[in-house]
Amino acid sequence: MIRFSKMADYGVLLLGHLARQDGISASASEMADATHMPRPVVANLLKSFREVGLLDSRRGLHGGYWLVRTPDEITLLDVLSAVDGPVQLTDCAVADLTSQCDYEDVCLSRSPMKNVHERIVDLLRSTTLTELMSTVSDPTLPASSS
Repeated sequence: MIRFSKMADYGVLLLGHLARQDGISASASEMADATHMPRPVVANLLKSFREVGLLDSRRGLHGGYWLVRTPDEITLLDVLSAVDGPVQLTDCAVADLTSQCDYEDVCLSRSPMKNVHERIVDLLRSTTLTELMSTVSDPTLPASSS
């Protein structure tokens, strides 16, 4: 089964929250409170996103975190890779294989699985944070009274 980790879910929520800040920085504490995530989880995600260049930060009174790229330029693949490492459907689907499979000489699924892997990666690469944000309302904002 293909399943994203809970941390990846949290990462999308956190980056979506930052994207809605419209360029205004937010502290880790503010984000933890707004998203109802544990502070250590937020801190770890922010560190990961900063390390891969999705976020930048500043310390101090007017410090906080902000997106380095626009939500249109941040992909689901960026988020998943930052949180969980490279997306890999099967061991043999990765082009830079360093080890040989014990079943390589009789395997009929390597080529089709590599194709599926590439299609999934392409979908993740083409799905932007903006697109993800547009499909749901912001859970950190009060519900509108309609």
